[in-house]
Amino acid sequence: MKGTTCIAVLFLLSMPLLMRAQGSRALLERTITVSFNQEPLDMALRKIAREGGFTFSYNSALINSNRLITMSFTTTTVREVLDKIFQGTIQYKARNKYIILTKAATSSSNKDARFYTGYVMDEATGQRLKNVSVYDPVSLNSTITDSYGYFEIKIDKPSPNLILAVNKANYTDTLVAVTDKNGLLKIPLHIDKQKMRTLADSVKGKLKRFWETKIMQSINTANVSDTLYRKQQFSLVPFVGTNHKLSASVVNDYSYNIFGGIAKGVNKFELGGIFNIDRGDVKGWQLAGALNAVGGRVKGVQMAGLINAVKDSVAGVQFAGLINADNNSSGKFSAAGLFNYTHRQSYGWHLAGLGNMTIGEQKGPHLAGLFNFSTHDAGPAQVAGLLNFSGGKMNGAQLAGLLNFAARDSKGAQVAGLLNVAGSTVEGAQVSGLLNYATRVKGAQIGLVNISDTIHGVPIGLFSFVLKGYHKIEFSADEIFYTNVAFRTGVRQFYNIFTAGAKPNTFKSEETTWTFGYGVGTAPRLNRWLSLNVDLTSNQVLKGNTIEGVNMINKVFVGVEMEPVRRIALVVGVTLNGYVTDTKYSNYPELFTDYTPNIFYDHTYNNGMNMKMWLGGKIGLRFL
Repeated sequence: MKGTTCIAVLFLLSMPLLMRAQGSRALLERTITVSFNQEPLDMALRKIAREGGFTFSYNSALINSNRLITMSFTTTTVREVLDKIFQGTIQYKARNKYIILTKAATSSSNKDARFYTGYVMDEATGQRLKNVSVYDPVSLNSTITDSYGYFEIKIDKPSPNLILAVNKANYTDTLVAVTDKNGLLKIPLHIDKQKMRTLADSVKGKLKRFWETKIMQSINTANVSDTLYRKQQFSLVPFVGTNHKLSASVVNDYSYNIFGGIAKGVNKFELGGIFNIDRGDVKGWQLAGALNAVGGRVKGVQMAGLINAVKDSVAGVQFAGLINADNNSSGKFSAAGLFNYTHRQSYGWHLAGLGNMTIGEQKGPHLAGLFNFSTHDAGPAQVAGLLNFSGGKMNGAQLAGLLNFAARDSKGAQVAGLLNVAGSTVEGAQVSGLLNYATRVKGAQIGLVNISDTIHGVPIGLFSFVLKGYHKIEFSADEIFYTNVAFRTGVRQFYNIFTAGAKPNTFKSEETTWTFGYGVGTAPRLNRWLSLNVDLTSNQVLKGNTIEGVNMINKVFVGVEMEPVRRIALVVGVTLNGYVTDTKYSNYPELFTDYTPNIFYDHTYNNGMNMKMWLGGKIGLRFL
């Protein structure tokens, strides 16, 4: 326990350094909006630095200060702005709060070596992709994109027709022809839907072969192009019935098949003991013990003990014991014991014991025991026991026992037992048992962990990280603990607080009194440099490496944060303290060794818990 405590304290004390290092790497990825109109280069650099919140460091002889710049950039990374201005003649690195400019290096050992840089992004969402492999198939030189989608690759002897290979799991392998021109490459990747297309083509091909080899082989069917009509027909099996060998060329109002039958179409009603096969359209009711197979459209009600297969579209309802498979679009209602499959648009309600799959756009509610899958936009709802997936926008609610995924915008609610992911904007709420992720959120995130780039709303959870949100490292002292560190993360309306503190009693580390805990708070702005702070924290107190029973200080803090200098703030305020201990344990550290506050409440309850209350204060510095 002693080792664990020391490691935890070292980690907390090193957090400012870690955050600082991470921040320095991110300087080149900060987005700025800036424009220049015939401005000298050195003045343009000052303007960029001011907008990005950093400082340039360079030798004045390196740049031509008399060069005039006329350019405009909107929400563009600092790296891209510098690349556009210098066209590869200058290289830049981030160190702490500085971006250092130096002359573009050339390899002394290999004068033919070239460096190529760029970004890799999702073609559909524009999101930059990390952990993408970029390599030269000839020399096998390779690199991996960083967390911002950026890569640098050195090619020792690039050919005039250099081709870079770009690969990432679940995305299509891409080859990029690179010209000799300097500058950042921008490489789009798109999600690999080939497996879904292969499945769709397989189903489509089997249906087509079924029609051509089993049905169209009848000589009469091939010879007789006219459509014949009959009021009704009876058959034992195909071509054995009242329509004889011309069965496949006849449209019947009523069709009755003892085992199975074939017709060109049905206008009102068809019944098959085992199967019904129709080359053309079916209207009205179609009932089969096992299989309904229709080569045209269905308008009405289709029911089968096992499978309904329709080559064109359905305008009506389908019930199948196992599978409904529609090669074009599905109708108002489809229910299957196992699986609903639609090759293009799915309309209306789809209910399946296993899953609903749409290789196209979903335009109706889908409910399944296991999964719902759509390769394009989906809505208004996907409800599944395990997984919901939308390859485009999600225009409605996603509810899943495990995972919800929307490749683009999600307008509505995502509710999952484990994980919600939206590749772009969420307008509504994300609620999960573990993790919520979205690029932009207009609404709320509720989960154990919430991650986003920006949020217009509130993330509620044990840990929330908003890239463009509220982050503070705090060092403070109060009347009991003189050395405290805290990390605040979230948004101003609601943030999480992770705290730790120490009060050395002697030079022996095992007698040091420690505290660690968690809390929440809010920090509404009063004006540009002044904010109100209201925090609620709870901290366990221990001596050395021993934790015995409940020994907690609970604090309500009300104070102000003054930030006259950007990213450095002074915080001061008062606290209401409640010290709760379990009287069954006696080896608690003595808190009031240096100062004893005015304890206005001291009471031991029937369960042995003692509560002491007093008023105190806190003063500290905050960074970031």
